Amino acid sequence: MDRSIEIVQLVPHDTPLLFEGIVDVYRAAFGQPPYNEGEADSRAFAENFKHHQYRPGFRCMLACEIPERRVIGFAYGCSSLAGQWWYDIVEAALPAVQARRWIKDAFELIELAVLPEVQGQGIGGRLHDRLLVGLPHATAVLSTMQAETRALHLYRRRGWAPLLENFHFPGVMDLYLVMGLDLRSE
Repeated sequence: MDRSIEIVQLVPHDTPLLFEGIVDVYRAAFGQPPYNEGEADSRAFAENFKHHQYRPGFRCMLACEIPERRVIGFAYGCSSLAGQWWYDIVEAALPAVQARRWIKDAFELIELAVLPEVQGQGIGGRLHDRLLVGLPHATAVLSTMQAETRALHLYRRRGWAPLLENFHFPGVMDLYLVMGLDLRSE
């Protein structure tokens, strides 16, 4: 049987059908080094995803094997707004001019993950590009572990610029890199 990969936007009525596949991809991708996340982290992701899907500007793209519709990757985000945990922490850490430039009208890329066995085949790049195309926001922002990961390489190749380096989120041991992308020039 011929298999192909299709990038599709998650629609609300499909969320219950595909939710476990999304969590499985997260578990597999972030269970690997350097992330080494455990089952508690996967459960926290699942709860966060359930809440994030109701935020303004929520958008989720899935990479699915066709014809089975098996989820092999996903990327999602939403409008980054004051009062949200990430926004408030990053805004406080940025100089005021930089905060106005980068996060006042931003789409926050929250997660991007691809099953380890299909990484390196361009799926993450396709998810990234489809997620960000046509957004009404001026910029996009994200945070990623400050380590030489496939994700960091993808973001650099796509033109993301560092906004904060060696950044500690409260309660998190790892260092993070906060990055921004100007969507008006895309």
